[in-house]
Amino acid sequence: MPDADETKQQGLCPKCSKNLRYQGAANNVEPFWTRIGTFFAYPFAVDPMILIAVCTFVPIFLGQNLFGLLGAFLLFCILTKYVYSIVERTSEGHMTPPTFASAFTGDGLGVIFQQIGVFIIIGLMIAGAGRVGGPVLAIIVSGFLLLSFPASVIILALEKNITDAINPLRQLSLMGAIGWPYMVLYAHLVLLFFTLTAIQEFVTQHFPIMIANPISGFLFSYFMVIVFHLLGYILFQYQDKLGYAADVQDEQPDPPSMLHNRSLRIDADIDINLKEGRYDTVLGIIEEQLKKNPNNVFRREQLYKLLWASHNLEKLSRYAQPILRLFVSNNTPEKSAQLLKTLLKHNPSFQLQDPELIFQLTQQLYHQGEYRLILVLVKDMHKRFDAFDKLPDTYLVVVKTLANGLQQWDKAAKYLMFVKQRFADHPSQSKLPDYLADVAAHRRLVFG
Repeated sequence: MPDADETKQQGLCPKCSKNLRYQGAANNVEPFWTRIGTFFAYPFAVDPMILIAVCTFVPIFLGQNLFGLLGAFLLFCILTKYVYSIVERTSEGHMTPPTFASAFTGDGLGVIFQQIGVFIIIGLMIAGAGRVGGPVLAIIVSGFLLLSFPASVIILALEKNITDAINPLRQLSLMGAIGWPYMVLYAHLVLLFFTLTAIQEFVTQHFPIMIANPISGFLFSYFMVIVFHLLGYILFQYQDKLGYAADVQDEQPDPPSMLHNRSLRIDADIDINLKEGRYDTVLGIIEEQLKKNPNNVFRREQLYKLLWASHNLEKLSRYAQPILRLFVSNNTPEKSAQLLKTLLKHNPSFQLQDPELIFQLTQQLYHQGEYRLILVLVKDMHKRFDAFDKLPDTYLVVVKTLANGLQQWDKAAKYLMFVKQRFADHPSQSKLPDYLADVAAHRRLVFG
């Protein structure tokens, strides 16, 4: 809705005037699978890269002892809090990472313990399935938990509730709401996991442990940021199915002016009424807009298309001059000829009241070969527009029309004599004898 209030998330239907439900960017957000490259580039912003560097290099100085393990666990908690803030921020339409400082604030600490709780419960569920049903049931449960893990993360980020995050029915509901793209997401996550595992294994086998451990840690943190940004984007992309609305918040262009919005709304009203078959309503809208802005070329063209398609000859006659000016400016004499012939057939006494427009039309119609139409347009111009400064130039076009187009040499000579006698100061006076000689000899006239 081009004239809706996005800030207040309000808008009225142009057809029934009822309130509309705000959908945010749900209908125009780019699918995640078309922008995979941006997910890999996301961690290279300053803030996530600082956090990744901290998680990579700090463990080196802590050593391989109890203190080092506690430090590594603390860093994992900080990273977990940060990546969940990425999910939230991305789902709200922010495509830039949260600040490095946000990883150390008190807000959102609960999600760390909730995520740890989810891991513990998943482990207990797999162990319980193995105890009750043996290895086969354990494998089936593990397979479902792996498949539903992205849904669990999304639910935890959205609801902040561990019960919902581990509820299979809630997970299946979210997976069903997203539909087949969830499987595309899952395939991407599996590929990311195998890529991470393969690279870490290669690094471990080919590099000393002092180098391999930091590289592995860097890659783990890097891929965590990618995965959680991707999950946040899934929330943003399927927001309408998940029950909320958000718009892209970063690097938004300046909002269009209300004048522009109003113009778009008028376009929408015209389109809807056309499809509903309410042509009189459409005509009224366009006429009203042309009253406010008579020089609006777009509305003028819409007016012509509507009147021509509906064969409204009365209105075409009324608006013939502004429509013909449009055709002249667009250099489309074939349209001018078509309209004029139709109007003259409908009303043989139809005449244009703008001498400048007639002059411009005669020039274009001459090159189009519409000779007889020119003669109709210029009939009695010296009586109707005797003060028109381009009247002699118009009659010289008539001379060419009669001589070169219709080979009516006698009539062409009469018009030349009229110009010679009536417009003594016109620049063509010096060449009129030559033109008269050419007409007398029935030679083609070429005006310089």
